[in-house]
Amino acid sequence: MKSKSAILALCIFTSTEAFAQAYEVPPSDSSLGSAPVISDAAMEQCVKLYNETKWFADSVSSSSVNSYDQASVDAHNAKVQKHSEMVNSFNMNCAGKQSRSAYEAAQKLNQGAAQ
Repeated sequence: MKSKSAILALCIFTSTEAFAQAYEVPPSDSSLGSAPVISDAAMEQCVKLYNETKWFADSVSSSSVNSYDQASVDAHNAKVQKHSEMVNSFNMNCAGKQSRSAYEAAQKLNQGAAQ
């Protein structure tokens, strides 16, 4: 039960923390002349996923784990697993793809976060 509460608290903390930060455009490789183009809506989701993954990684790396407490270890392992899933999703759906409006997608997300 403690681990469920810890995970719920983490989710709430992570979701509120995401609103306090500005979205950035994911890095791209301009040498990819034939990179697949994705829709602006898909790129907006990629920008969001990229930044949330980065912020979540920062949160995980700054958290402490009590290696003598199984609930603490389990909660940390759950965070690591979630981060891995986020990275895999970004790599599968976003990496190596381009959009004409990645910068505009980041601006749109920042405007929505400011409201």
